[in-house]
Amino acid sequence: MPPLRHHVEDLAELVPLVLSKLGYGGRLTCSAAALHLLMRAEWPGNTGQLHQVLRKVAQRRRAGTIRPGDLPAEFHAVTRRPLNRFESIERDAIVRCLEDADGNKVRAAKLLGISRATIYRKIHEYGIVPPAR
Repeated sequence: MPPLRHHVEDLAELVPLVLSKLGYGGRLTCSAAALHLLMRAEWPGNTGQLHQVLRKVAQRRRAGTIRPGDLPAEFHAVTRRPLNRFESIERDAIVRCLEDADGNKVRAAKLLGISRATIYRKIHEYGIVPPAR
């Protein structure tokens, strides 16, 4: 079987299957926006990684619809290179502040204590997809 990153279109069928195996079938679904973010991921751990991600999400949201904000921060960014530990923490903080600020970059920059120019540069550098307002 080829790696998951080579057939991400199968995620539309795999996500409900994994949720069902986790015991959330029918009670927990995945929104199109969250599925889109999952499809952009590299999936170095293949379906095992998908299972772990969905298990963590399901621990926080046991019913309803999985939204982009329910996914771990790394799914909100597409980087061109591996990030070191500091960069990963910084990226995650920016993603969370953008969510807290409802996508408003100026408010998120204030929450982080950085300038507007810096947050724009970091969003571009880390390939962060800000939440839609």
